[in-house]
Amino acid sequence: MLAPAFGFLSEWLNRLGTDMVKEWESSGYLKVYHYGEMRSLPLHYPFVQDIEQYDEAQLQRQVPTLIIHGRNDEVIPIQSSRNYAKQRPWVKLVEVDSDHSLTNVSTKIWSLTKEFCHL
Repeated sequence: MLAPAFGFLSEWLNRLGTDMVKEWESSGYLKVYHYGEMRSLPLHYPFVQDIEQYDEAQLQRQVPTLIIHGRNDEVIPIQSSRNYAKQRPWVKLVEVDSDHSLTNVSTKIWSLTKEFCHL
């Protein structure tokens, strides 16, 4: 997983504030920066309604998992991945010197992935 969005809903709703969330719900979308597209795109409010259905605490299947997360992630705080990995010994968290985009560590990501998958 690359900078997974654990705690996304609580983090974002708190960051936006009540008025902005109400406006988002009313208008139906909120423009957010998409790191893959490198531009702002509309995030439709039903996304919030969908994500509310899922409880991260229930993710307990012991599947070997690699998380790579930037220490300087301004979108999803690294602490969310630390908390997730701490409760699951089958999860390996690798912290890298990067932000949410992880663009400056692509070679490291590939190296870590190959090692984790025994390629």
